[in-house]
Amino acid sequence: MTAAGVLHCPSCGGPVAEGARRCTHCDVPVATVRCADCFHMSAADALHCAGCGRELGLEPIARDGTLPCPDCHLPMAVMECGPSGLHDCGRCGGQFVEHDALRDLVERHDRFEVGGRRPPSLASVDTRVRYVACPVCHALMNRRSFGAGSGVVVDTCSRHGTWFDPGELPRVLSFVESGGLSRLRRRQNEEREQATRDRVSHAVESARHPSSSFEASNENTLAGTSIVADLLVALFG
Repeated sequence: MTAAGVLHCPSCGGPVAEGARRCTHCDVPVATVRCADCFHMSAADALHCAGCGRELGLEPIARDGTLPCPDCHLPMAVMECGPSGLHDCGRCGGQFVEHDALRDLVERHDRFEVGGRRPPSLASVDTRVRYVACPVCHALMNRRSFGAGSGVVVDTCSRHGTWFDPGELPRVLSFVESGGLSRLRRRQNEEREQATRDRVSHAVESARHPSSSFEASNENTLAGTSIVADLLVALFG
């Protein structure tokens, strides 16, 4: 490394974009050390993860997988992550995280102390709007914002998992560690409390005006549906 954010391939010496997995000139892997906390890949001489900022140590064990990368269409490596798996493309750096694995990751990082890591030097992520297919069922996934305020738009299959473009998973986990889930829970609690107040208010009005009870009942149903919808939206925006 010769300057901040400027990397050079250890094989050919060519410039390498920060966050890249392989050299674009000679195709040699340049990010070869995997973080056990966020699964991000860093350069071989890195002491701290470029994704989450934590000290690098024992690496998660990857094995050959069969699921194809939605972008490169090459088989992805798979690693155990809680009760299920995380699939990683060694060429582009994209990651497909099964639902149970993502839940486990989020819960773990929700308990982490932010002070235990260095500020990460995350590379910019690709913000182009595009749709990719689920590597399991091959249906086009839905683009959704992860949480409220994370700034990360991911691709989700309701049945199988979530696709993270290169660099997106560490950003999501950093959002969780910074209190993003706590803010989300407060918002959900406020919405539930407001819904309860609305139901009580409708019940009082119905008691005062029995003839409008049917209309109030319909409004309650619609309000409840809206709250449920809002809570679902709050999870993935």
